[in-house]
Amino acid sequence: MLSLLARLNWPFLVLWAVVVLSGVCIDRYRRSRKFGKLRGCQTSHKQARVRDPFIGLDFIHERVIRGLSGRRLLDCIEKFKQYGSTYSVDRLTYQVVQTCDPQNLKQVLATRFDDFKMPSSRVSVMGELLGSGIFILDGDMWSHARSILRPPLAKHKMDCLPSILEYHVQQFLSHLPRHGEEVDLQPLFFELTMDIATEFLMGYSSNMLDPSRKREKEQQFFDDYMLCSEEAIKKMSYGPLRFFRFNLAATKAKKRVFKYMDEYIQECFERQRGTDEMTDQQNAFQEIASAVTNHRSLRDQLLHFLLASRDTTASLLSNLFFVLAKHPKTYARLRSEVLSKVAYENPTFNELRDIEYLRWCVNESLRLHPVIPSNGREATRDTTLPRGGGADGKSPLFLRKGAVVLYNVFSMHRDPAIFGDRVEEFVPERWNGLRPGWSFLPFSGGPRVCVGQHFALLETYYVVARIVQTFERLESRDPREWMELPGLAMTCRNGNKVSLFQA
Repeated sequence: MLSLLARLNWPFLVLWAVVVLSGVCIDRYRRSRKFGKLRGCQTSHKQARVRDPFIGLDFIHERVIRGLSGRRLLDCIEKFKQYGSTYSVDRLTYQVVQTCDPQNLKQVLATRFDDFKMPSSRVSVMGELLGSGIFILDGDMWSHARSILRPPLAKHKMDCLPSILEYHVQQFLSHLPRHGEEVDLQPLFFELTMDIATEFLMGYSSNMLDPSRKREKEQQFFDDYMLCSEEAIKKMSYGPLRFFRFNLAATKAKKRVFKYMDEYIQECFERQRGTDEMTDQQNAFQEIASAVTNHRSLRDQLLHFLLASRDTTASLLSNLFFVLAKHPKTYARLRSEVLSKVAYENPTFNELRDIEYLRWCVNESLRLHPVIPSNGREATRDTTLPRGGGADGKSPLFLRKGAVVLYNVFSMHRDPAIFGDRVEEFVPERWNGLRPGWSFLPFSGGPRVCVGQHFALLETYYVVARIVQTFERLESRDPREWMELPGLAMTCRNGNKVSLFQA
């Protein structure tokens, strides 16, 4: 065999390989050109400057050496101002399209839903750090996982939610000083939403806010998860270089997160032992446990679902109270509106939905600081975007199979054409009569729209109402502006330090 290889003409083999590769590239180019021409596609004239289009040394320097900036989302806004609402970042080996155009988001998330899947980088990283759950699955596996989660979140299952909310909100309020002492609301919101989610979805609360319990174990879980979340975002930002990033602390944290979940699941099994396996009142834990075949799959699905239901609501509450603390007149009006509708009584969900200014405040927080500020999809076949081609960017744009579309909700929510003036400011009044459609996607859209959206909003309305009923004034104790903390859900890097004054 070695003698045969030695007799081979290596220059000829290299030339042959180059010819074959060139033929493949030319054939792909011709097919792509024909596909795009039939659909009216034009070449993108909005190209981000790439210093090295071959190896990507500039990308390596930016992501590996410089690291993620605390101004990542603000930098995105500047790039969209420079290149337009859709632009390409093309290299020899891959195609990336950045967009904040609502028409493109609608195409990716709904109209051509089957042409896209979750990006390989996201699936790889989240699967490694948090297991294989609903938020990285595609196709039949995703449909099956979603069908399992729908029943526990159906509207008729919400009857028990008010009493669960009230109990845990009172636990939360017991941790708040009443006479102006400084407190960081952000970690308390994460503990509150974890307690609510675990009781409602699994029938057994984590009781992170229970003052009679030692909280070291729960705090360790929170810290470990946040470390894994931050590491996931950093690793995803490496793109094709993600395999070269290793964080020993995150690896150890992941093991502790899995251990905590394993122990929690075992407690749930012990508490529910002896109950009927199938009833109309099954919670998420029972639904998932009866549908999966092994313990690892159960843990992964529950971890994704629990942390999503916890993180999105906790981030929303923290971001909202960060800006409310800096806008005392807005807080005063919100309190007045709530008291005029429900006084100091426990509000019902119907009453909360009727408090218009409460909805405006929540919507404005989701606009200004969407908890999932950006996301992406990968083309499963040759396809198109409705906008991004041509000199003006208004013609269709061709996407080859494997191309990644990164869409930025944070930037889209700052379009003055939709949201009016002062888009960088917190102005709940802008929602008076506003109907932004696909320009406002705090919970995504299309078939993958957040399955827990209804649950998250009801929980948020209730918590906000009970806080403003309890405290007459809210004042910020942090002079700094809001700054992003990179993670799977977006919160403020510096927490939410405030003072509250009881009525």
